[in-house]
Amino acid sequence: MATTRTRIMGRDIDINVDEMDELSFASVVTYVNDQWQEVQRDNSNVPDTQKIAAMTAVKIAAELLKIKGLQESISDNYERKIKELIKLLEEAEYSN
Repeated sequence: MATTRTRIMGRDIDINVDEMDELSFASVVTYVNDQWQEVQRDNSNVPDTQKIAAMTAVKIAAELLKIKGLQESISDNYERKIKELIKLLEEAEYSN
């Protein structure tokens, strides 16, 4: 299990990164830190870093779920179109 020390949300953290290359890991860390800063900036009246961390996690999770929903919708749409094409091909085959 490969562990990397990085700085996330102002703290040094050891993270297991077995299935992630260095560039991807760096992008993830940058994204999390950017989201943290945005949440912190938008909630400057909240001094509790644990609350900011929780709010950041919820924000990222909401984005992930939105993307998953879009992906499922696209997948369902493609599946429906493929079934329609198969039906058209079968009808064309039977009419010949």
